[in-house]
Amino acid sequence: RDVAIDGDLKTSWHWHAVRDGAQVWAPGLQVSAEKVRIGNPEWAKKRAFAQLEGIELDLRLLPLLGHAVVIPRVRLVKPSLDFERRKDDSNTWTFASSGQSGAWNAEVGEIEFDAGDIAIADAQRDLDVHVEIEPLDVPIPFGQRVEGDDPTTRRGVIQRVGKTAARRLHEAAESRARKRTVENSPPPYRFGWTAKGTMRGAKIDGNGRFGGVLALSDSNRPFPVRADIEVGNTEIALTGTITDPTSPDAIDMRLWISGSNLADLYPIAGLSLPQTPSYASVGRLSGHFHPHSTSLKYEDFTARVGGSDLAGTLTYKSGDPRATLTGEVDSTLLQVEDLGTLVGVNGADGNKAGDTSRPRSGRVLPSSPFDVQRWNAMDADVHFTGKQVVRVIELPIHDVDTQIVMKDGKLMLDPLRFGMAGGTVKASLHIDANTKPVEGTVALDAQRLLLRKLFAHTDGLSTSEGEVSATTRLAGSGNSIASILGTSNGSLKILMTDGQVSEELMEKAGLNVGNLVLTKLTGDRRIAIDCAVADFTAKDGSMTSDVFVFDTENARIDIDGHIRLSDESVDLTAHPQTKGIRLLSLRSPLHIEGSFRHVEVSVDKKQLLLRGGAAIGLGLVAPPAALLALTALGGDTPKSCAGLIEQVKQSGGKTPDSKKAAPSPIDRSTNAKRKPSRD
Repeated sequence: RDVAIDGDLKTSWHWHAVRDGAQVWAPGLQVSAEKVRIGNPEWAKKRAFAQLEGIELDLRLLPLLGHAVVIPRVRLVKPSLDFERRKDDSNTWTFASSGQSGAWNAEVGEIEFDAGDIAIADAQRDLDVHVEIEPLDVPIPFGQRVEGDDPTTRRGVIQRVGKTAARRLHEAAESRARKRTVENSPPPYRFGWTAKGTMRGAKIDGNGRFGGVLALSDSNRPFPVRADIEVGNTEIALTGTITDPTSPDAIDMRLWISGSNLADLYPIAGLSLPQTPSYASVGRLSGHFHPHSTSLKYEDFTARVGGSDLAGTLTYKSGDPRATLTGEVDSTLLQVEDLGTLVGVNGADGNKAGDTSRPRSGRVLPSSPFDVQRWNAMDADVHFTGKQVVRVIELPIHDVDTQIVMKDGKLMLDPLRFGMAGGTVKASLHIDANTKPVEGTVALDAQRLLLRKLFAHTDGLSTSEGEVSATTRLAGSGNSIASILGTSNGSLKILMTDGQVSEELMEKAGLNVGNLVLTKLTGDRRIAIDCAVADFTAKDGSMTSDVFVFDTENARIDIDGHIRLSDESVDLTAHPQTKGIRLLSLRSPLHIEGSFRHVEVSVDKKQLLLRGGAAIGLGLVAPPAALLALTALGGDTPKSCAGLIEQVKQSGGKTPDSKKAAPSPIDRSTNAKRKPSRD
């Protein structure tokens, strides 16, 4: 680099230096220069990397023999600095590579600041900012509150996360402060700063203050820092100290942060986080910086993300080829719409989290594309636990426990365990972003879910007894959860036993008008669910019903059709078959159609007209005979899931016709003498 001194250059010898309060022999030079200019590389936009009204430094002589420039102290007088970086990572502040043969190493002990300005232009982050530094009129003691100097960010975060969390963080900081000695207590603030600029088109506006001397190699001399920064919709406030940047506890700060989307932190801090609703968080930031090993810990934080609360500790470490994020996070209340925070996707409707500018698509499955580039920017291994998970209509999920791992562009939630409706669910989710298109697999096993809790908001089932178990294996490809499921192949199997259901609900399903009237007059009662079995095969995102039977003591409903994950549509037909005598039974198939968000049930009008026409014809001949056409005489069917499953096996996997598939003698005799099976 070109170096020019356009003013006086003065030097003087010194033979001793003070170290740890004692004088030691340390020959060196005291150097002062006026109007100093250090040039930039030829590609830089500005000619000079640094322009200073003056510079004062101490230089040790003996380390020069080992190609080391050791400067115990340097004072910058009105510096003007230019930091530029290109997309290929070349920059203006790197003067020589440590791996270069014969390279010199530089070591600076402490930097004494002065008023000045700093320009930063970073093409990698699309950052362009200018910082002005001015001395304070009067030094401000560290920790002293200044009237009118309470950032709105702090007040807003405290309102979101609660005063308890903020008070706990403050008490911890006070406890650490009491342990400091007079010698290593933070000095007062001496300079104030303001910053303005842009980052990826977002406006930057910040201010703060810091101390007068930064000791880069003495962990007992803290440097006070305070900052309030707005970057677009992200607001950051911090206060604390910096010591030796290479020591394990160089940074000790309280951090308040809030914004509209956690993903916005990627250009600011390099953290690859998912799209989320608005958030706010408070915690302690500690760690250290090093050219090849930066480690930061966000300790004992409390956060609100959308309607969910989070707490825990996260650790960020730089590395090659990627940085890593590890830690423990727990939640006492997690909203379903905020689950994108866990799996790294946007909201289910395809809108960017917090974005209300576009109309909602009405989709249920998450359809926003994965940000594959960010998946390859950082690895993660975070253990998450959640006490309760809710939605608008409460979904009975609780005690979530999962390991969230992102490594080499692969996202895994494995294992994923949670309690649901009184039972347990074990699942796993694997998504590989290295393939084109992205490939994903979902596996789930649910055991002993209680029917009355699973359908707590469904009339006729909310008081039903019985247990449900299910298993599914799906594998597909695409750039979102919805597209993976929409192209998936696999299976879904469901079994329900030992249940009860509303008699009124079953009479409605069978269109047994007479019996429904009797039920209304005499009161609804619970009838036994002998068995419910569903077996779907998924191919290219379309789930076909191989077996779907709902069997009770007075009716059996066979269901066939499709559930299409690709467009979230339902097209099923229910065929009710009554048992025993049913008065005024229309016995018409029911069509179950619509989307995942809205399903409608309608009667097969053609079958209904045929049965109605027959009744009218008979009525013209002999009115009492009209009842015969609307009176169903049901066949005898087994009340055992084991027997039903055996019938399915014998029929090659298709649901047998209950009227044609009579039970074996063993089933017939058994069913005549015992209560409904609990198999």
